This record gives sequence, C-alpha cells and structure tokens, in this order.
Amino acid sequence: MRILLYLCYRGYSVKGTFSSLNKPASSTNYLQDILEKAILRFCPARRPKILLSTYTECNVHSLCNTATVDFELPGKQKLGTGELNIPWFKFNINRMLLEASRTMRVIEARFVHDAFEPKLAALHRTYLYRFSTSSTITVMEHPLTTYLSSPVSLPLLRSAISLIHNRSLDYSSFTTAEARALIKDTKRIVGIALSEHASLFSSVQSKPSTGFCLQLTCTNFLYQMVRRLTGALIQVAQGKLTLEQFEQNLYSPSNNNEDRLLDINGLYLQNVMYDEQDFERYVTYTTLTTKKNAMYPLAPVLTGEE
Repeated sequence: MRILLYLCYRGYSVKGTFSSLNKPASSTNYLQDILEKAILRFCPARRPKILLSTYTECNVHSLCNTATVDFELPGKQKLGTGELNIPWFKFNINRMLLEASRTMRVIEARFVHDAFEPKLAALHRTYLYRFSTSSTITVMEHPLTTYLSSPVSLPLLRSAISLIHNRSLDYSSFTTAEARALIKDTKRIVGIALSEHASLFSSVQSKPSTGFCLQLTCTNFLYQMVRRLTGALIQVAQGKLTLEQFEQNLYSPSNNNEDRLLDINGLYLQNVMYDEQDFERYVTYTTLTTKKNAMYPLAPVLTGEE
C-alpha cells in the first residue's frame, strides 16, 4: 500500500532531504529519517520505503513537499487500503512529530497506486523566494526571509524577468559543474511572478513591509538552479549586472554564476502539482530516471535535478 504525503517543514531544523543511507534513523536530521522514525513509533513493523518528489537543500523551507510511503506488515504482507484510516494515520504521525519536537507536519495524505512515482508524476514545482530590503526586519522574520542590504530596482527586476519568463532556455550556467556533467538536457521553461509580500508577523511590525517575493515554477529545476537564477536576477535589480550581461549568460552558458548563491533563509518549496487523473491511473515507468531512482537517496547527485 502506497500513501502520498504532503509535508511542510522549517528548513533550518532539517539537514536536507538526502537519506542517511545505513545510519539509524534516530541519529540524523534528514527529512526521510525524521519521517521514518515518526512512522515506526506508532507502526513498528518493517522500515517503510519513502520516496520524495523534490530534493530540497539544507535550510530550504517547505510549504508543501510530497513523498510516498510504502507499508508492510511482518511477513512481507502489504496493508490494504481498507486496513488503514488516513485521518488516524495523519493524526498519529503528527503526534509523533510533535512529541519529538520536530518542526515538520503532514498536512494531507491520500492513497495512490503502488506504481505511482511522486518525482516523475509531478507536473511542476513552485518555489517562493521572500526578500526584505528593510534593516528593521524582526528577529522572528530573519530566519524566514532573505535580507538584501543594497537597494533594489523593481523596474529593472521586471525587465530581467521578461527575458526569461515562460521561454525555453538553456540554464546550464545556473547549476553546478557536477550537475552539468550528469544531465544532458538543461533546457527548461520557467514561469516567474513578482509580487509584494506582507510581513509574516504584521502585529509586531512597526513599519510597512518593504519586501517582495519571486515565485518560480518549472517541471523540474536543475540542482541549485533556483538560488543561482534568482541571484542573477537580484544582481540585475541592484545594478551589479547589466541586462545585456544577464542575457549573454542565457545564450552563452558559462561558470560565472558560481558565486551568485543567495542567502537561503527566504527560500520555500511552495507546491508540487499533480494531474488528478494520475492518482487513479496505473503507470509503469521504465526510463533511465527510474533506474537512478533505485538509488534515490543520492538522486540530486546522480541526476543533477532537484
């Protein structure tokens, strides 16, 4: 029996989504291990098989990441959908996470077919980057927002966004050299939306918010692509990079973005979207990606994708 979980968590309390491989679940703070330990506390049968849809870096927050969990009883007998109540399961796993003082919660859960792959079935992923240009940012917002010390020109930022929004481009210069060597197709179509954002804690904010948000949507991002691409956009908005130089990076990929990794505090995985019909459809995957997912703990390293 396979269950799809929708997860939210604070990134600074999770080392990342990489599995700890053969280490005991209690010894690490990786997302898979935290989830596994919580499940085993109220359902101490076999170790559940956990597959993540998106591999976020350490300190990246999640408003909605997804993962599938497979359950088995002793004797390798799989549980049937009639043997597990989803609200009961969600309540108990959240109770275990709360008792362990984990800043992670299961916000939704549903049964899916045993062939459902959360990574391959995702239509697109959306990241949200929150920025503040105010030096009076509250201590509560600081670990949840990226602070920009230099002034930002929103018109320049919009001009840079217009060069890439919903266009098929080669983003090989916006990932690591290791990822470029692993993945053949580095072309992506990225949708980017700019908006103003309100304070997370408006009741204690003494002045109006002076921040903004960038929302990036793509089928699957290259490793560290969101941070590097957003970093280049912010440099344009701050006058540190011209529009011509930014455009040149798009059409003449280079390694010039290695030092443009933004502070990660304000980065959130906002959503992972699926086709509703895929939850009912029997799908068998025989692609190379599936073979690499057999070693899913190192998927970002092996495939160059998040």
